[in-house]
Amino acid sequence: MDGAPTRVLTIGCSCINRFQFDFFQARNPGSEAHFVRSLFDWNIVSLVGTESILRRAADGSLRSVLQDTTGYVVEWEVLLFHQDLPGVCFFHEQDIARTFDDPAQKNSLVSKLTHQAAPFLSPGYAGRTHLIWSNIQPNLPDTVNNVTPWDHFQLTRERHASIKALGTALFGDDTGYSFLGIAGDVAPDLIGASDVHVIDLSRGPEYEGPPDLYDSLLAGIVERPHT
Repeated sequence: MDGAPTRVLTIGCSCINRFQFDFFQARNPGSEAHFVRSLFDWNIVSLVGTESILRRAADGSLRSVLQDTTGYVVEWEVLLFHQDLPGVCFFHEQDIARTFDDPAQKNSLVSKLTHQAAPFLSPGYAGRTHLIWSNIQPNLPDTVNNVTPWDHFQLTRERHASIKALGTALFGDDTGYSFLGIAGDVAPDLIGASDVHVIDLSRGPEYEGPPDLYDSLLAGIVERPHT
């Protein structure tokens, strides 16, 4: 087990995690094997959505949900959702959403999402898995305004516990977690928890964050074993 690299997966809420993973890899050649792309990378997934996906993955129904084309719903003409995955917005599938009546577009989407979901559809892995969640993308509140209630992106003790229980059920007892939040969007009684990191990042129009924002966190994950 110790011979396989720790696998790092994002579990929401937005694209900033993937940008930060890529920044870290660019400055740390050889670390690429740690950062596995997945269903969460380019989508907007509230904590409700994170629980939806993990629960479906844990009970074995995620594949059938993703492949059920009758469940997808287009709203505001460009935003794509699935009725059985509340809290999940396939935000960067706007071209497909505009022409979603075309069966070929549905088939293309299903194929793509099933491929992206592979780490959750086949969770068995020889090494450890570390799951990273964040709500710190500066433009996230503006982006989801009038689409998803902002309180669905705020980390409560109940959601923190539920996500960890689901992640551990899926990936095993060695699973690691990092929850990154702005102080006002994290329950006060979670601040100080070993896996909760309060990040001082101002809200605004940006979406990537400073290129070194996750450096110390990611270095600790990929260089040291879980305790």
